[in-house]
Amino acid sequence: MLWALFFLVTTIHAELCHPDAENAFKVRLSIRAALGDKAYVWDTDQEYLFRAMVAFSMRKVPNREATEISHVLLCNVTQRVSFWFVVTDPSNNYTLPAAEVQSAIRKNRNRINSAFFLDDHTLEFLKIPSTLAPPMEPSVPVWIIVFGVIFCIVTVAIALLVLSGIRQRRRNNKGPPGVEDAEDKCENIITIENGIPCDPLDMKGGHINDGFLTEDERLTPL
Repeated sequence: MLWALFFLVTTIHAELCHPDAENAFKVRLSIRAALGDKAYVWDTDQEYLFRAMVAFSMRKVPNREATEISHVLLCNVTQRVSFWFVVTDPSNNYTLPAAEVQSAIRKNRNRINSAFFLDDHTLEFLKIPSTLAPPMEPSVPVWIIVFGVIFCIVTVAIALLVLSGIRQRRRNNKGPPGVEDAEDKCENIITIENGIPCDPLDMKGGHINDGFLTEDERLTPL
């Protein structure tokens, strides 16, 4: 009786799970490529863990909370670690729709990968697209970063304008150098003609150099 029941269950499973069956998915693992010397052997314990992770994912789907490990069937397991699997209804009469299984796997892909120390490239669900990791959000909002950059640029521009104005004002206050010194030197020049020192003409005061006056001009007043 038990042998007949076992044979019947095996036959039903073979009909539901086989390559390219309806709602079946193929899985391929690259354990050696991912872990190198730390690679583990794929055995019945690893198969049980995989079935448990798939059942866990299915229990997150609405109206599939009754899914058990026994409802996940594996078949055509190869030594290079590839196999097919299906998820059956609790009645074991038919397989669950591929869309439901795919959605459940995608939502829990990271947890399934972590259970086997693999990633989307070394644990491949051939009919299920890999999920992208959620984008990392910066600890500081972007608008604060943009505001800080603009504020720094404006501050530097104002500082440069102020320094430029101060330098220009100092240059204007100083005036052209050497003009006053040249005028002072011209006033103090004494010329000598025919051995007689002559005072230069004082253009500011209107004075006349005495060296150029004749004898009559010196004695006769105007």
